[in-house]
Amino acid sequence: MVIDKKPLHVGEPSPEGRVYRCSGCGSLTALLEGENAPHCETCEAVPRAQTWNPTAKRIIFASRDVGKEFEKRKKWYDHISDWITAFCGSMAFVFLHVLWFGFWIIANMGRIPNVPVFDPFPYGLLTMVVSLEAILLATFILISQNRAGGRSELRSEYDYQVDLKSEKHLAEILELMKEMRAKKAPAKKSKK
Repeated sequence: MVIDKKPLHVGEPSPEGRVYRCSGCGSLTALLEGENAPHCETCEAVPRAQTWNPTAKRIIFASRDVGKEFEKRKKWYDHISDWITAFCGSMAFVFLHVLWFGFWIIANMGRIPNVPVFDPFPYGLLTMVVSLEAILLATFILISQNRAGGRSELRSEYDYQVDLKSEKHLAEILELMKEMRAKKAPAKKSKK
């Protein structure tokens, strides 16, 4: 594998996910692809030019942006459902209905000149229209909730995969530490 030996200066974006070593103190930092190289916390107090040199260790992240994944999968009708659900959960929707119901009732009381009474009390047509609206709104809300549940399940699955990978790496690190401790510990003298 060929490593791009070009060091990163502070503020430059990383060309790939990789571990970098500080040119001043040797500290390590992991950067995602496109993430800007930070100031080294250790070298920040010492005024000198600092760069981050790439190591041989590339990083492949198991975590993903669930929001982006879901946006890619959305169909045109999902966008419409989300828009309707968002609008129905707003105060504009409430104000629109207050105006609509107010006009409907006042008009059907015969109080607006040149507007005939088209749905006299007990407002049967209004009841039917509102019932149909409620059925459709409930359906749109359920569609949005189902998609939110799917997003949650996908996020949980990704979290599980990341946790599993982290546990594996922790076990490897602990084993390496045990081996290092065993090598550093002086051999016990046997009693005769």
